[in-house]
Amino acid sequence: MGSETAQAEPNIGIMGAGAIGLYVGGMLAHGGAKVVFAARGRTLASIKRGLSLSRYDGFKATLKPEQYESGGADSLGGCDVVLFCTKSGDTEAAALELSRSLKPGATIISLQNGVGNVELLKRLLANHEVVAGTVPFNVVRLSPNAVHCAMEGTVLVGPSSASTSLTDLAKASGLKIQIHHDLDALQWGKLLLNLNNGLNVISGKPLLRQFQDRGYRLVLAMAMEELLATLDAAGISIVGASRTSPRLIPKVLRLPTWLFRVVARQQLRMDDTARSSSWDDLKAGREPEIRFLNGAVCSLAETHGRTAPVNALICRLVDEAFAAKTSPEMPGGELLALARTAAAER
Repeated sequence: MGSETAQAEPNIGIMGAGAIGLYVGGMLAHGGAKVVFAARGRTLASIKRGLSLSRYDGFKATLKPEQYESGGADSLGGCDVVLFCTKSGDTEAAALELSRSLKPGATIISLQNGVGNVELLKRLLANHEVVAGTVPFNVVRLSPNAVHCAMEGTVLVGPSSASTSLTDLAKASGLKIQIHHDLDALQWGKLLLNLNNGLNVISGKPLLRQFQDRGYRLVLAMAMEELLATLDAAGISIVGASRTSPRLIPKVLRLPTWLFRVVARQQLRMDDTARSSSWDDLKAGREPEIRFLNGAVCSLAETHGRTAPVNALICRLVDEAFAAKTSPEMPGGELLALARTAAAER
């Protein structure tokens, strides 16, 4: 019976060995799952020496290279389930590369930011099942082969037999994975949270310190309200990707700082290393993902005859930061003044 169980366990591939891919794949490998990382360059060379995992609650693990496999995209050819963890801007190129080696019957689960990746993957990998998923917590890249989960949360995936297998595998690892039956609405809930990614670039501060600045919280609330109003105009449903209802989050952000601290402490566990993935992109010299985040709000608003001036402002400031290769470290009060001016001119 033991050998039959082992044979039934799927091989898990990780396409995109960034912070999320390394953490999710690393935790699964830590629990004994058969995991293959598709990586390149410095990351590939580093994870061939091992992989270090840590978490906000004190958990630490060091994986030996014998506990997983790694290589290029062609190394995923024998995988039954591939967790697609690339940046949104890399989706098309990565999917086409993967298509050359993906075996028949393999399932793709997208764990990417943004709201259009699943549809794109379904078009590019039409002969494979593609399932939506989301990771509503923060993972920091400490080095090419060390990642730190700085915030509590659960990986959420859409229903499929592959998803069921994945949740079963996760039980032995300490990684929380749950099946969610309304991923379309949930991805908008994740996007709502991701509207802070660009603000983290603009502030240049760890998330905990940024959230102590009421100016930044007020700008985030304005950006979120633009998304919520646009979704209402488009008739699109949204489901929360955190413990707080999506429509309550802007209200919580507007609270006085002392009261916000009390509420936030009850709702979310986060350590002082937490930063957004967009900050990691800036530091690593990668392309900004902002057009798939705040830019998606602007695009949806335009489609429905609306504007999203605060999100447009955030896009512009983030693009400027990436062009300069550094954060402007803008004070919250200064950013709030710019946002109010932009909103007044809509």
